[in-house]
Amino acid sequence: MRTLIVQLPLGAPSTHTAYPHALVQTGAATPGVSVQWAAAGLLPAADRQTDVVALLPARALSWHRVTLPTGLHKQPAKLKAALQGLLEERLLDEPAALHLALAPGWKTSAQPWVAACDRQWLSAHLQALESAGLSVHRIVPELAPSAGPGQLLALGEADHGWLWCSQQDHGVWGLPLQAVPLHGEGLWPSDTEQTPPDVQAEPAVVAEVSQRLGVQAGLMAPGQHWLAALANGWDLAQFEFQANANSRLRKRWQRTVSQLSQHSAWRPARWGLGLLMASQLLGLNVWAWKTRADWQAQQQAWTHTLQQTFPQIRVVVDASLQMAREVNRLRQSSGQLAAHDLEAMLGALGQALPAHLAAPRQWRYQTGQLELQDFQLSASEQNALSQALQALGYRWRAEGPSWRMTVQEGQP
Repeated sequence: MRTLIVQLPLGAPSTHTAYPHALVQTGAATPGVSVQWAAAGLLPAADRQTDVVALLPARALSWHRVTLPTGLHKQPAKLKAALQGLLEERLLDEPAALHLALAPGWKTSAQPWVAACDRQWLSAHLQALESAGLSVHRIVPELAPSAGPGQLLALGEADHGWLWCSQQDHGVWGLPLQAVPLHGEGLWPSDTEQTPPDVQAEPAVVAEVSQRLGVQAGLMAPGQHWLAALANGWDLAQFEFQANANSRLRKRWQRTVSQLSQHSAWRPARWGLGLLMASQLLGLNVWAWKTRADWQAQQQAWTHTLQQTFPQIRVVVDASLQMAREVNRLRQSSGQLAAHDLEAMLGALGQALPAHLAAPRQWRYQTGQLELQDFQLSASEQNALSQALQALGYRWRAEGPSWRMTVQEGQP
């Protein structure tokens, strides 16, 4: 699965706006990032296998922690208004002019983080990308409050680079490199027990940040932190920016399928699934062959029995049906009664009836069926009569006010 990361510039979009972007293979073991610049109309095309992600620069976002009222997650229609009311005193702009987005897992968090950015600016860039044929499936922040020891990143060019700090309890904050105090005095929160992490810096600012902080910053390839942004779980496409929710869900499924089918970590599972399917297919074929062989053997046994019993039959089409016809013909020629004849059915009924019950006076006969009318039975008498007739090869059931006696299947 490929991912096209497009970072949104801080200014309003225009025909001359250049978008930093990178096309990464997210399923690769060690994906690389090669940042390039292009106008919206010259960005790489995104096919069905490409996930388009809009990356919001750290300078475009502000971070706020809120305490949501209990049960608000059950009232999604009131969520946006509640956020605007909670942040009204802390925002520099009017809440209605900002886009607010909650952290992943906010429903189970006592104090979730909220990211805020200019709504008109974000909408304008998304429309510019849409006009260029790119539908954004996910919106992620360049930096977000991170669990653990946090991180210090020096990003940008030598003349206007920034040092960014992120920590789970204090959010994301940053300073221009020229404003960073020597040795980082007061840069990291003093109320946290965690020590500042190692500094990572892009090549253009690694020397300056090392000099100002008095530590050797680690070298980081430009745009390498974009991969961490993809994996942080954030998606700012909330509220009115959820227009492409179905498209994002489809892309998420495609990304999952791509990882399962291509990522090397899932190779043992793929081999195991393939072997399981192959064994199941082989087992089904063996079972089908055995069933067919048993059926053919039974058919041959019936054919052999028919031809041994009735040698005049030379062509066998349906052995069981032909056997029944020949037996019935022999019975008729010898004058014997069949189970479906009237005399045989009346005899069986008389034999099964208890001694204290009189034979019914109204009945109607069709071949193999005897219907009795105005015949009253108790529940115990009905069960006894049914069991007795069943032993003689007949079925006994009620049909409205009448009773019907029929020959059981398989009886000659």
